[in-house]
Amino acid sequence: MQPMLDFHRSLTLEQVFTAIPSQWEKVIVSLLLVCLALLASHLWARYLARGEMSAQKRRLHLVWARNIIWFVVLLVIAAVWASTIAGFALSLAAVAGALLIVSKELVMCIHGYLYVTVVSPFKVGDAIEFGELRGRVIDIDMFATTLAELDESGQQTGKVAEFPNGLLLTTPVKNVTPNGAFALHHIRIPVPEARVGHLDLIEAAALQAAERSTAPWRDEAMAHFRKVSEESFIALPSGKTKVAWDFSEPGHLVLVVRVACPSLERHAVEQAVFKDTWRALVDQAPLLGPADGAGPGGRPTST
Repeated sequence: MQPMLDFHRSLTLEQVFTAIPSQWEKVIVSLLLVCLALLASHLWARYLARGEMSAQKRRLHLVWARNIIWFVVLLVIAAVWASTIAGFALSLAAVAGALLIVSKELVMCIHGYLYVTVVSPFKVGDAIEFGELRGRVIDIDMFATTLAELDESGQQTGKVAEFPNGLLLTTPVKNVTPNGAFALHHIRIPVPEARVGHLDLIEAAALQAAERSTAPWRDEAMAHFRKVSEESFIALPSGKTKVAWDFSEPGHLVLVVRVACPSLERHAVEQAVFKDTWRALVDQAPLLGPADGAGPGGRPTST
């Protein structure tokens, strides 16, 4: 029985070698290169896991190293098979048109990856808005970009979203964190109609709350935006806290407070400014007078 199995195995190998005459050495080399790429990616991931860098930097180094390793391996494999590919050049040219039509989306994905690599509209760790998607970039490969989904307040929802890189060639992408460690965040505070006669008091309360929340890093943020402006030759906002009124929708008055804060602190700052603003307004309730639909202490009741 064993001799029959050995004979069957040798026959199978002979059939493989016959199917690719005089090319089996290249097949073995290609397989070894793929194994080396897998091993290098695994070792690099283990090396980063032992480091003391942040999770975001670790993820960024892992993605770029993995992409570079596979790009180099593909180039070497293409060089190994160059003579064979040249021999089939005419045949490949004959079907190139059909392949291009059939795999147009695949080609667009590769072009989209080249666009991200060369133009760099975003990188791993950036928060972006792409169509209806909003999230933080956690992976970029040759075919797709992966996002950790964020809600309107910038908090992770626990969901992961992906989109093909080919869409980057036709769909605008908005980078929410293009300025490094600090970001300009716009806080929208709705104002009840009953308070429209006290806009100055509401504006002052919101401005005071924003100044108090951003005090620990205000000077550092303003220096950061000045440096980015000088290096990028773009006149960016100074980072100073500002307030404005949004009255674009009739019957819905909104106070917009612009603050400069660390990119990862936007949600905490937004909550603090909102609470401190209305807490100050409740303290000034005797000056503001009764509000329609207000609960005890002047607090607006939910509808």
